[in-house]
Amino acid sequence: MRGTLGRVNLGFFAAFALIASGCVTMPYDPGPGKRVAAAFVQDTYLSGQSVNVTISNLSDVTLYYPDGFCKTVLQKRDGGKWETVSGPSACSVALGFLDPGQTVVHQYRLPQSAAVGTYRLTMPMPVPEPEEDISPKPELQSPTFKVETSSPTAATGGPSVASTSGGSR
Repeated sequence: MRGTLGRVNLGFFAAFALIASGCVTMPYDPGPGKRVAAAFVQDTYLSGQSVNVTISNLSDVTLYYPDGFCKTVLQKRDGGKWETVSGPSACSVALGFLDPGQTVVHQYRLPQSAAVGTYRLTMPMPVPEPEEDISPKPELQSPTFKVETSSPTAATGGPSVASTSGGSR
């Protein structure tokens, strides 16, 4: 009996050593809510302008968007809560998945009537496999960005005037 347990322990130790040494690698998956990151090139936009949000798959697994990027929603901060301004948006990217390490740019046009304030974009969180489960999933929320209105001359091609605040995101 003692010899059998020793062999089992030795086999377990050998398997552990192989995994720890890197001979056997497991795909990196940080888990739900941490598989993707969203970012913007700039912090401030003018109403009516296109916002390009960069979405990156940080994991080693293929991620699927059951509805592509067709359910992007624009939200505005109102005090301590977020209010939906418009959404879902039209689908400008027909991609339904993100390969491991892949980055895509999703374009979202701000409404011309977007008021000055702090905004974010939300969209469904990607999942590792296409799911038939229709239960609610967490949302991917972009970093915040500012919207400022443009001057009337900006619409005619002249210089635009936008006020900026010194606050950080």
